[in-house]
Amino acid sequence: MKMLKTSTILAVAGSLLLGVAAQAAAFKEAVHSTDGNVVRSSNGNCVITKWDGPNACGNLVAGVDYELRTVYFDFNSAALTPAAKTKLDALVKALKTSGAKEVRIVGFADQIGAASYNVKLSKHRADAVSSYLKRKGVAVNKGKFEVKGLGATDSKSSCSATKGNELKACLWRDRRVEVEVLN
Repeated sequence: MKMLKTSTILAVAGSLLLGVAAQAAAFKEAVHSTDGNVVRSSNGNCVITKWDGPNACGNLVAGVDYELRTVYFDFNSAALTPAAKTKLDALVKALKTSGAKEVRIVGFADQIGAASYNVKLSKHRADAVSSYLKRKGVAVNKGKFEVKGLGATDSKSSCSATKGNELKACLWRDRRVEVEVLN
């Protein structure tokens, strides 16, 4: 039994690393200027490297891929991790040059716990990201800066057969905040 748990943990860790690497590779498919912004052609299309497919720019918002504008939280916590702060610092740089008109910060929680608690926790997570972005100088000129918590809605995890600590570990994708940007 112990060997099975160890192999399961190793398999999950390996797939997480591959997923992060794939998403980072997708972000690198688009050509970036020296200041980190996505290079666009004169008609507004994203410029991609000659080796990559046409979807390289599909998930880019303000020059940042979905995964790079999504931060994750520890179980039952609304504190920003060092990894989350690193992602948010990259997002701050992109937002300052994008001319964003609207920023929506949406917090989520996993399914563990009462629904009312998860809504509050997800809102606290969204507030933590909002405060961090504002402290770093992100401002939306004459636009909206919306912050909301949606609790355990929109799950990104498939953990139906797991329980206990394995369930907590499996649900990591659901403990997140997504930053949506409209230009």
